[in-house]
Amino acid sequence: VTEMVTRQDLVRWQLGVAAGGSLPATQADLSLFGAAIEARIYAENPDKNFLPGAGKLAHLRPPAESDYVRVDTGVRSQD
Repeated sequence: VTEMVTRQDLVRWQLGVAAGGSLPATQADLSLFGAAIEARIYAENPDKNFLPGAGKLAHLRPPAESDYVRVDTGVRSQD
């Protein structure tokens, strides 16, 4: 989510720092562009102490991806 509003690849930064490098910018160097939200959807079974519910995913229609929309998913409709 932060990457969307800063337009920076923060994972690349983390890997660089982990390899002994320094951060390529400071907080003061960053600008924010718009706003971002993150949504996570879980299937849990309340009758089984909220363990994951592994039923069939009958329908999934994520929004179209664009410069302003990123969709990360590990499932598809009918999974």
